[in-house]
Amino acid sequence: PNRFYQYLMDCPMSDVRASFAFIIVTLAKLSAPDPPLSLSELNAWTADGYSYSIDFLGPLSLHIISGCYAILNAGRIDYSKNLQQLFHVFYCFMKGGIAERQQLLKLGVHNRLMRILLDEGASMRAQYNDTSALHNVISVLLCSVDLTPLRLTSAALPPETPCPINNFQILQRTLDHDTKTLLVSDNYAYLRKLLEEPAVMELEDTVQMIKYITWENAKASKVVLSELLYYVTSVYSSDMKPYLVFLLHILLIQDSWQRKRIQLVLKGGPERDTLLDIIQRSKSHHQKRAYQCLKCLTNLLTACPLAAEIFFEDPDNKFRWEGAVTWLGVQLERRPSYHNNNTSAWGGSNISNEAGNDFYIERSNSAILVHQKAEALLPNDSDEEESQSDEDSKNNLQSSTSTLNTTTSNANSSASNLNSSASNLNSSASVHNTTASTQDTSFSATSVTTSVTSNDSVLEVSMETGVETCRDSLSDVETSRGSSGDCDTSIEAE
Repeated sequence: PNRFYQYLMDCPMSDVRASFAFIIVTLAKLSAPDPPLSLSELNAWTADGYSYSIDFLGPLSLHIISGCYAILNAGRIDYSKNLQQLFHVFYCFMKGGIAERQQLLKLGVHNRLMRILLDEGASMRAQYNDTSALHNVISVLLCSVDLTPLRLTSAALPPETPCPINNFQILQRTLDHDTKTLLVSDNYAYLRKLLEEPAVMELEDTVQMIKYITWENAKASKVVLSELLYYVTSVYSSDMKPYLVFLLHILLIQDSWQRKRIQLVLKGGPERDTLLDIIQRSKSHHQKRAYQCLKCLTNLLTACPLAAEIFFEDPDNKFRWEGAVTWLGVQLERRPSYHNNNTSAWGGSNISNEAGNDFYIERSNSAILVHQKAEALLPNDSDEEESQSDEDSKNNLQSSTSTLNTTTSNANSSASNLNSSASNLNSSASVHNTTASTQDTSFSATSVTTSVTSNDSVLEVSMETGVETCRDSLSDVETSRGSSGDCDTSIEAE
């Protein structure tokens, strides 16, 4: 390990350090099939006084990597300016395959690197311009550990299936206490430290690792989304792109908590702004910030139907979205089209709304495409009018049905009244006949006969008139019933 430190980190020549790192990685990979070291060979390795994390006999490759790992525990980190070279050794060795990752997991390299990042994060960012190798090693090793104990579905039950978005094979089935403590402690402090570096967030392994941690994990999801929304509102507009891309990745994770994540971003809370709030507030003095948030929201609503459903179920969001899309169209119309000096030799445009801190939005091809996609998401007025007309016609049909039913009932009651009138006329005729037969005998037979005949003729005329009236009424009733039946048939057909 002393020799490793001299040539790998203490040497002032970068070519020598890079060549020695290549020798170490190559020797470790080629010696993996070798038999374990003997006890005398192991004593020669431990003669330098370094404490190793392994207390068993292993192949030479394991001891080589253990010697590099011993440098991290030697207390020389603060004095070395080339610690990044050591991280690069671990990264190159890890890319060898599954066996190499298993060796690094046995040594606990990921735990040591996480502890260094948590303790020395600020000084490391100030000292090193590129820490991608460090974060790549941590990301790949964490994706190789089973994090099921940290997961709970929205029904407060462990997930029934393994994480479908992890591209790495699980090599450690048990989550050790050290890894769990470093990952979860201080409200996921490692994730919050990671989000402080925009360049690291563009690494594919880092994106994969955070998606793997937040899957079916409500607490980690809330921490990540809150931090991303904070940086979207606070960083310069030229540094917003990695945060918005990362936000889109988290919102598109399909699990039982996806609806809650989308509601957190689209509906906000008492002390949390939504993306639409940021757009409304930034239109007047940070146009590029508003544009990038509008682009992210457009991509989210286009790619995720669930997000579009949650967003447009609020009528106020429909109105504000229409205003934001109109504002973007007005700003693009105000800007001039491309000029010859704004195009590169390959025919592309150098204008971008995601780089630079200029105030006005540039009329780029990307901005025009975003405006077209945002317009396509607007609620269609013709569809709303068609649905409204369908509803009105349905209501008219229902009212017509009720009116016809009322007319039918009235016709039935009129028919019953006419029948009772006819019976009354028949009873009156019988009474008149009885009265005529009991007339005073003092009248002559001729006068009696004439009187009775005249009375009978009058009664017959009145009865015939009443019967005709009843028949006419009954025919009207039958006609009304036929028309109502036709209307019912038309209603059912419609």
